[in-house]
Parts: sequence; structure tokens; C-alpha cells
Amino acid sequence: MTRILITLILLCFELILHYKFNRIAAYPARVLLYSYLIYWCYTESKPKYGITLTEKLYIISCLLIMVSPIPGFIWDSVPGKVSEMVLLMISQHLVAHIWIHQGARINFSKRENLFLKILVPYILIPILFFLFVVVPTFQFLPIVLCSIYVVQLIYITTLSAFVPFPEKSKWYISLAMGLLVFSSGANALRIYVAHYEWDFAVVRITSTVFRVFLLVGLLHREIPEKYATYLR
Repeated sequence: MTRILITLILLCFELILHYKFNRIAAYPARVLLYSYLIYWCYTESKPKYGITLTEKLYIISCLLIMVSPIPGFIWDSVPGKVSEMVLLMISQHLVAHIWIHQGARINFSKRENLFLKILVPYILIPILFFLFVVVPTFQFLPIVLCSIYVVQLIYITTLSAFVPFPEKSKWYISLAMGLLVFSSGANALRIYVAHYEWDFAVVRITSTVFRVFLLVGLLHREIPEKYATYLR
């Protein structure tokens, strides 16, 4: 609970700086926030099963998302936005590698409640959002970038449903993936369609809580002792 409270305080600090000054002034708070998540991951994982490849991928993912705004500070135009999105996609692709490394394999034939648990939240909603919100902007580059992003998003979220984790861990992972879908849509709406009230706060809150739930889900997984060395 203490760790979650510290994370929320750092997030609030970032939002206050952003709305009081600007996004550049808020960036140091963003660095502190993701640095703390990395510290959380390291200190919680090491006593249990050491720093495995899964923890390393999570940490690198946080580092990438930490530095992703920098291109936008340098080039406040198309190159900056494209570079930021590429870093974001690389960061999130590492999450897919976590699922694969943990043994996830997509197999729809054995999945119960397939429509409600996977098809609607992870496949239909992203596709419908893309078709009815992004495509009508008729902007070539955003449509191309978002189409690639949606394919990656569907893959990451769908793969997460097949990770062989305990039920408690799966619950946190499901919450994380739901927030990832929501945050991605809120961010695309803000960047490619139109700004809306408190749009930065919505994106930052959902994306940060996504990282928190993802971390908690990973920390609650179980590693069979015979695989512990291999997973490192």
C-alpha cells in the first residue's frame, strides 16, 4: 500500500507541474515516477526469485517510456511525435516478450468465455476505435501509425490472456491490459483527433496505473523452482 501511495504522489506531482507550468517542467517528476517503479520491481523481485529476464524486460520497458518524450522536446513536430510513438511501441513490445518468455501461447480452442474476455475488450474495441475515430481524420501518417499500433496492441493484450499465471496474478494482468487499451485510445484521441479537457491527466493516470497493475501481476506470479535458473 505504501508503494502505491508513493507512486500516486509522484504522479500527482507530475500533473501539478504540467498544468501549472508545462510538460518540460513536469518531465523530472515523470523520471522520478518511473525510476520508483523500477526500484519497486527490483526490490520486490530480488528476494523472491532474483532479477529474471522478465524483470529486466519490465525495467527496460520503463526506461524506454521514461525517455520517450525527449524527441518531442527537441522536435515539436512530426519527427518528434513519430519518434515518441516508436519508443512507446518498442516499450510495449517488450511486454509481449514477457508473455512469451512466461510461456503464453495463443490457443482459442481451449479458452472459455472467449467473446467477453478476449474478442470484445482486446480485439473489437481497438478495431472499432481505429475505424470510427482515427480513419475519419483522413490523415495519412496517423492512420498508418495507428494501424500498426492497433495490430501490436491486439497481439499484446490477446497474448496476455494465455499467460499461465495464478488467478490473482491474471486478475491484475487483465486490469493492466484493459487500462492499456483505454489509455491508448485516450492518447490517440488527444494527439490525432482533438484535445479534450484534462486529456493529459487522463492519459498519464491510466498509463501509470497500467504499469502498476502490470508490475503487481508479475510480482504475484509463481516460478517453479526447477525453472528458476532457466528464467534468469
